[in-house]
This record gives sequence, structure tokens and C-alpha cells, in this order.
Amino acid sequence: MHDVLPFVITGLTTGAIYGLFGVGLVLTYKTSGIFNFAHGAIATAAAYLFYFLHVQHSWWWVPAAAVSVLVAGPLIGIVFQRMAARLSLQRTAYKIVATVGVILLVQALAVIKFGSNPLLVRPFLPGGRKEAFQVAGVRVSWDQLEAVLFALAAVSLLYAVFRLTKLGVTTRAVVEDADLASMRSVNPVAVRRLAWITGSTFAAASGVLFVNFVGVDSIALTFLVVTALGAAAVGAFSSIPLTFLGALAIGVIADISKKYTIDVPLLNGLPDALPFIILFIALLVTPRRKLVTPSVHTRPKEEYRTPLRIRGAMAVVLLVPLLFIPQIVDTKLPFFMAGLCSAMMLLSLGLLVRTSGQVSLCHATFAAIGAVAFAQFNGEHAVPFLLAVLLAGLVAVPVGAIVAIPAIRLSGLFLALATLGFGVLVQKMLYNQEWMFTALGQGRVVHRPWFASTPSQYYYVILAGFVVTAIIVTAINESRFGRLLRGMSESPIAVTAMGLSTIVAKVIIFCISAFLAAVAGALLGVARGNVLGGDVFYLPFTSLVLLATLAIAPFAEPWYALVPAVAAILPGYLTGAHTTDWLNALFGLSAIFIAVQGGQPPMSPKLRLFLDRIGGRRSGRPTAAPTEAVTERPEGAAQGLEVEAITVRFGGLAAVDGVTLDAPVGVITGLIGPNGAGKTTTFDVCSGLNRRHGGTVHVHGRDVTTSSPDARARLGLGRTFQRVELGDTLTVFDNVLLGREAGQAGAHVLRQLVARPTQQRSAAAAAWAALELCDIGDLADRQVGNLPIGQRRLVELARCLAGPFDVLLLDEPSSGLDHEETARFGTLLERVVRERQLGILLVEHDIELVTRVCDHIFVLDFGRVIFRGTADELLASDVVRAAYLGSAAPVAEGTDGSGKAMATA
Repeated sequence: MHDVLPFVITGLTTGAIYGLFGVGLVLTYKTSGIFNFAHGAIATAAAYLFYFLHVQHSWWWVPAAAVSVLVAGPLIGIVFQRMAARLSLQRTAYKIVATVGVILLVQALAVIKFGSNPLLVRPFLPGGRKEAFQVAGVRVSWDQLEAVLFALAAVSLLYAVFRLTKLGVTTRAVVEDADLASMRSVNPVAVRRLAWITGSTFAAASGVLFVNFVGVDSIALTFLVVTALGAAAVGAFSSIPLTFLGALAIGVIADISKKYTIDVPLLNGLPDALPFIILFIALLVTPRRKLVTPSVHTRPKEEYRTPLRIRGAMAVVLLVPLLFIPQIVDTKLPFFMAGLCSAMMLLSLGLLVRTSGQVSLCHATFAAIGAVAFAQFNGEHAVPFLLAVLLAGLVAVPVGAIVAIPAIRLSGLFLALATLGFGVLVQKMLYNQEWMFTALGQGRVVHRPWFASTPSQYYYVILAGFVVTAIIVTAINESRFGRLLRGMSESPIAVTAMGLSTIVAKVIIFCISAFLAAVAGALLGVARGNVLGGDVFYLPFTSLVLLATLAIAPFAEPWYALVPAVAAILPGYLTGAHTTDWLNALFGLSAIFIAVQGGQPPMSPKLRLFLDRIGGRRSGRPTAAPTEAVTERPEGAAQGLEVEAITVRFGGLAAVDGVTLDAPVGVITGLIGPNGAGKTTTFDVCSGLNRRHGGTVHVHGRDVTTSSPDARARLGLGRTFQRVELGDTLTVFDNVLLGREAGQAGAHVLRQLVARPTQQRSAAAAAWAALELCDIGDLADRQVGNLPIGQRRLVELARCLAGPFDVLLLDEPSSGLDHEETARFGTLLERVVRERQLGILLVEHDIELVTRVCDHIFVLDFGRVIFRGTADELLASDVVRAAYLGSAAPVAEGTDGSGKAMATA
């Protein structure tokens, strides 16, 4: 025990500072919903300001710390609060990009001003290192005790304010429901501003404390946020005391592990990797409902994709000068090779972020794995060059699949955290291992192939790799798989309810992206002659730069890859000492600006029309007869939907209590009830989106109680949603097309990747038929996000009608339609059922519509079926009148099939 105690003491010191930092991070996240990846940048700014005042201008440490913490901290907090207010309604990716942009900006400016080397500062806290006391025979310095006590006092005071004061009550109210709190005369903006000020002050204090013990290091302080992630995960990103205790535990365990891992090379990186191991475990075991990021409320800006003819012409125009680069640039050729490899990296990341909506922050890790694998295949095992490159890419594929595991249950912010943690974990644990980059300064030596032994010849190998990557990425985006990925990005619930296995899709796209990034890493390693763990191309920080670059890069694929290519080339011509740092600062500032604006500005409508005209774009309709495309039926389709005794509880409340109902094919069945009666919850049970329930669900006589939502969809069960679920950046036609294509792709890997020509034709025919049936064919080329709610409802219905569904769950489909539109909508439903023999279960608040079109109606109240019967019986029912109007009408009670009390007409 005596041997361990010194490590416990140093671990408590480090853990206390981690805890102070992590508590500020959790506080700002709880109140604003913005996870501040730049929290470490605040600590960095405060540390450098303290160094500037205390060391360079000889201020006494007390006023220097006061200015750095109590002045700079709150001011930075106010700036962040204003930025967070602009980001609150943006997509999660933009929230991450903005804070990553701050990291790049602060880190770059710090290096420009103070240099990249760590700055040592003599301990300044009272007592310092020289004065100490003994605890159980172990020396404890006064500055260690002071740091622990300060952190403990600050966190305890904050917790007391939260639990015991009116300010704490109002803050918790804003966290729970800001709109409701504002109705009770609470100002959410003021509360959030105070939270940002407090959190930023805590971060600044952490930065100044770290200066006392480890000096000033821009990279280490910037990534302090990553180290604190483990503590925040222990506190489930919400609990202040658990976050602080988790940080103490991590600090102590990490320092104790140093004692036992110092002689074990394989575990040398374990102490530094411990926070990320804890983060990974916490994200995998934390209930999924606690890891849901807020939904987007603002509509996306209109996107435009140029016709293929124009893109092909632009590709030729770009490729021609690239072919002559070796003859033009001479000694600058390595910069161009690095630029092309960076472009390949960005293209592979674009598949994840831009196409599928998966925010990955470990892309440099894939490149590192590819580089090392190539060096071993080609250098140690003499595998031919091209085969070694392909094998290096394939080695990264299972790694991509492993990274996709958290993507299956995580999204947005938490997926970004998991991938960033994975990247840092691999760097800390594996980069210096002998079987990876080795511990040697020269890393692994690699050689150019015999057929491209000179730099000029090898340049064409990289150029070929870039062209092939661009073709692959473009082909994926133009294919059915690309459309499915974009649909999954915009509305994963919808494409799942249409029959697509998003689990399979996420694994596939992570594997493809990892493969391409690994190939880029291998090609760059050969260009440089060796692969080093310290090469910036393979460091986690590069993953952040890539994400910021992707955010600011204009245009679609593959043109957004030009930005990193140009950025890699510029240092060859702008030979200043800080050219790269100024570029990173520019990328960071641009990323912040674009993120708070919600993306790149849309293209001018006049320019779009001009490009469409010269590109020959036209809305071609399928040649196949629509009737041939819409008559597919799942095998055995006949009985429709049947649910028996389903029960759903949220805590102690029964939202649905023993509901039994059926929706046969060929008729429209109504499901009505007051707000909160359990209608949408019942729909979620039927479609498989809520599988934590009692009772059974059958589709066409088959028990699907334990089946996934996509499996139920492939049996013929389709649905719409109370809150419209559409791909806002997709066109109306592409959204409707997904209704058929999602089920065609299903859960089969090859079917997701490749569509047969007959499937493409039938899907297009079904989509056009559904558009015409809903009378929205003229909207086919419009972006859905720019449509009014009534038209969006019709698009959602058309998507269902395009699919091979014979039972539809329609959740308030007439919401947003006026009286005349609602009448036409009712006629449409009657026509669909008559012509296609579909079954419809309709949730509606428009009683006139329900009584007009429904053959049979169920009424829910407080989660129970209180009535079933015809429209005439419904209108005459005192039970229904009592449920809707709260009158004291008499209730005649019977018993339904489940034994629950139910009114009978």
C-alpha cells in the first residue's frame, strides 16, 4: 500500500483538475445542448494568457491568474453563449464543426504567437514543490493539496448552488423544459449565459492549474477535453458530482497503472488511454434513451447538384493540368502528392459525414493503419505494390466495422465522441508498439514500386488513386445506395420504417470509408519514404482538421476535395514558418462562420437554371406502366395488422394499457382519442419502433412482436409520422423513391450496394405513380425542406404508396391541410383502398374525415380502448362524447377480447 500511495496522491491532483474541467463541460452541455469540443481551447487560451502576464510581463501570479480566470473566463463564456444560441437550431454536425473550428483557431494562434514547443513555468502556487508534508510517510507538496482543495471547493459550491438556491431551481427548470420555464417568468437565455460563464471560468481555472504542474502545451491543453470525456461519461454527461468523482477515479487509476505497466511495453500507453477506454465502455452501456441528441428545427438550405454532363466536363478540365504537374513544379512535387492524398482522405470522410450523416473523428487512424499495413506487406513480406495497397485498405475494413459498432446505437454528438476517443486510444496505446509504427525515430521505411521509382513517376500512381477514389465516391452518391444513405442521414426512422436495415448500411459505409482512407495513408507513406507515428497526417488532430475542412469546402463530390489539396500545396509556395498554422486558423474561423450560418449559402436560382439548361437535365418519366410497378405484395399478405393486449409503461405510468385492435386489408380503420391517449405510442409498438411492451403484434398472421422495424416493413407494414419524417435535402421524387428502394435493399449487403435494372425501373415507375396519385407530380424536382407542411404530408403519404405495403399506419396525415385539401385527401384514401385493397389504420383529430372514410373506429382514452364500432355508432356514443368533451355522460361498459373494460355501442 505504501508503494501505491504516491501514485494515489499525484492521481488525485491530476484527477481534481480533470474534475474541475469536466464539471464545467457538463454544465454547459446540460443547459445549452451544445457539447463544447472547444472546452480545452478555453483552458489553452487562459493558460497562454497567464504565461503572457506572469512570465513575459512579470506580473505576480495572483493578478495574472485573476485576469486569466475571472476576467477572460467569463468573457469567453459570453462569446460561446452567443455562438451556442446561433447553433442551437442547427444540425448536430454543424454544432460539432463550430466548436472544432474554435479548437483549430485557438491552437493555431497559440503556436503562431508562442511557438509549438511546450513552455515551462516555475511552480507558482504558495508553498510550491519545495515545501511539503508527510502523509503515511509519503511526501505531499503544498501545491498538490491546494489544487485538490480548490477544485473540490469550487465544485462543491457549484453543486450547492444547484441544489439549494433559487438559481439552481431555475437552471434545472431550463434544462428540463426551456419553453415551460419561460412561461413561468424564467429567462432561459440569462440562465444559459450564466452557465456558459461558469463553465468557461472552470475551464480557465483548470488551464491555469495545469500550468503550475506541467507548463503550457497548446496540443495537450486543447485535447484536455478529450481526457475529460471519460469523467463526463461516468457522470452520464449530466451529473456534476459523478463527473467530479469519475475524474478523481480516473486520475488515481491512471497513475497507479503507471507503476505496473512501466515494464510492459504492450501496456505503456494504458495510463494515458484510460479515459478513452472508460468513455468507450460508458457509451456502450449507457441506456440509448440517454444518448439522444436534440432534433433539428430549422430547415436546411437548398442544395444543388449539377448535371452529370457538366461534372464530367469539369473533371476533364481539372484532370488535364494535373497530368502535367511533374513537368511544371519540379521540387514542389511532394506537396502536390500530399495534396492529392489529403483530397482522397476528404472524399472518404465525405461519404460518412456528407452522404450518410455519420460524424467520424478518427479518420486519420484509418490512414495510419493503412500505412503500417502496407509497410509490413510490401516491405517485410515482399507483397507486390498494388496488391499490398489493396491489402492495406482491406486491413482497415474490419477496423471500420468495429468503429461502426457504436454507430449502430449512437448518432450525432455521441458518435463523434466515440470515434474521437477511439482515435486517441489507438494513438496512445498502439502507435509506439513494435508491430505498428515501432518506437524508432524513423518509423517504418517504405520504397516506391519498381514501375514508379522516381517522384515524377510515383506522382501518377497517386493521381490514379485520387481519380479512382473520386469515381467510387461519385458512383456511390449517384447510386441507390447513396440515396439510401442520404435518406438515412436525414431521417433514419423513416427509412427504417420503409424496410432498410440502417445497421447494415452504417457498417457498409464505415468499411468503405475506412478502406479509402487506409489506401490514402499507404500512398502518402510511400511518397514520404517512411511511415511515422508522429507524422501529422496520422495524428488525431488531423481528423478535426478534415472535419472543419469538409464543412467549409463548397460544392458536391468530388469537388469539395479541392480544398485540402490546395491547402497541402500552399506551404510549398508560401514558405513562412507558420503557413500551416495560418491555414488552420483560417479553416477554423471559416468553419465557425459557416456552421453558425447553417451551411454554405445556396446557389443562385438563375445560375442553377443556366447549369440545368446546358447540362441537359430533364425530369424523365419511366417507360414501365405504373400499374406493373405498384402491384407487388409480400408473400402471404391478406390478414392485415392485429395487436393483442399491448401495454407500454413509462416509469409507473401506463401510456398504453391492454389495447387490442385489428386493421384488416381492404378497409380503413380509425384510431382516435384525446391528446395523450396513447395513439402514437400504439403506432410505435405496431411498427417496432417501441419494443419495450407487453402483448403481441401480428402482420398477416405472422408474429412480429420481436421483429425489427425494417423486418416488419418488408412484410408489408408502412407508416407515416406525427412529426413528418422526410429527407429535407432530397427532392420530392427521391423521397418517394425511397419508399420502394428501402425495402428492395433491406438487410442484405449486396442488395444495398447494387440494384438490378428491373428494380430501378419498377421503383421509378412506382414513385411516379404515387406522385400522380397524390397530385404532386409537379413538385418532383423540389427540395422537400422548402415545402409547406401540407405538401410535406402528401409527400410522406406518396412515399408509403410507392412502397410494397398493404397495411399503412397513417399518423395525423391531414395535419396542415385546409378543409378543401382534407376533403380531397379523404377521397384519395378511399380510392387507394378501393384500387389497391390496402388496409389503413388512421390516427386523426378531424372527426369529420374519420367518420366519412373509416369503416370501423377504435377510441383510446388514457391508454385504453373505450369504444369500437362504426361511424354512426361513434357519433351516438355518450362514452366518446365524455372522453372528448369531459361531460358526465353515462358509460355502458362491456369487455373486449383482452378482458379490459370497454364501451360498446
